[in-house]
Amino acid sequence: MHFFNSRVNSSTFEQLSLMVRALALGHGLLFTPAHAEEDWLVRSQTLLSNVAGQNQPEWLTNNPYQAEARQQALAVINASKPVVMNTQAAGNNLTKTHKSEKPLRVLFISFSLGETALKGIFAEASGLDDVLLVLRGPQPQQKLPDLFRDLKRLLKDVDPLPNIVIDPARFQRWGVTSVPEMVIEEQGNATLRVQGVTSLSWLKTKQETRRLGDLGRLGAVYPIAEIDLLAEIKRRLAGINWTEKKHQALARFWKNRHFEILPTATENQDRSIDLTVTAPRDLRSPNGTLIITAGQTVNPLDQLAFGLCVIVFDATEKKQIETARHLTCKDKQARPMYLATQVPREDGWAVLKTLETTLQLPVYLLTPDVRHRFQLQHVPALIEQAGNRLMVRERTVLDSPGDNKS
Repeated sequence: MHFFNSRVNSSTFEQLSLMVRALALGHGLLFTPAHAEEDWLVRSQTLLSNVAGQNQPEWLTNNPYQAEARQQALAVINASKPVVMNTQAAGNNLTKTHKSEKPLRVLFISFSLGETALKGIFAEASGLDDVLLVLRGPQPQQKLPDLFRDLKRLLKDVDPLPNIVIDPARFQRWGVTSVPEMVIEEQGNATLRVQGVTSLSWLKTKQETRRLGDLGRLGAVYPIAEIDLLAEIKRRLAGINWTEKKHQALARFWKNRHFEILPTATENQDRSIDLTVTAPRDLRSPNGTLIITAGQTVNPLDQLAFGLCVIVFDATEKKQIETARHLTCKDKQARPMYLATQVPREDGWAVLKTLETTLQLPVYLLTPDVRHRFQLQHVPALIEQAGNRLMVRERTVLDSPGDNKS
């Protein structure tokens, strides 16, 4: 038996803290589930992420209404997904209709109005916090960065900049099908609306005199030149083969996965690991209980039981799988946990499913920090507590199912 008095210095205190918290919780927080699917995003989310990653034009900066417009877009995207994605939970908080504390003058615009008219609108809306100019999206075949450049050019001499958003959801909410159209939003309702007028001062006068309701069409209107961005996203989503996408993502998981491969043990060997540490600061459990005081030299196993029987094996070797099934810890109350150093890349999910059925427990992948923390050198191996130390027991593979490998 070999003993390693590996006193832990302050540089590894963070790793030990994680282990102590894991022990306190009674969960295998040190390990990555092998059956966790690879995170992946739909095309619409990629589109929005790419836009977010661009250098934002100045008219998007400090715009108090931009976040709401983007949230509405995400809400519609999330609602149209045929599969559950990572942003679904966040999307549940984005579907509420925005209710401003004060009336908001909303002017729906389009490049079909012409650049001269748009410049006049931008100049009048300059510096007005209660005014929001709304576009539906880019024009057909136009990329969003190109739309931003066109707007930046028209806003060149406008200071301060008006509030402008790309908000197709607002077009849908008020049923706007032509421009210009103005709506006064108040407490989530349209208290006044009119078509064919772009004068914000005129709308302000009607607002102050409490001229409410739908005033109808009072001037020329034009078709909307831009596409409905949300409708286009939903159209693209509908054309995606989600089953195929999922299979592709799962296949990529194993193709790109890095394994912590260890050689097969050629002899039985036990090693002892001392987890004694001098704490650079206080260490508390997840519920706030003080475990270690700063400056105190302590072995965490004196405070908390390890509680696990960790069995590490190579899932590409049948003999190692069979050996892992027969390895048992001396502490019969310890909770078994299986770690695989690697699985076959070609059919990794099927192998894991079979393994978990055979072992009747989840199988996790060995990670670099766990490998180093427990000084793993060969497999199959078993990790268990012995007094206030951890024992790493390397074992040769079974020659026959009747062999005893405890």
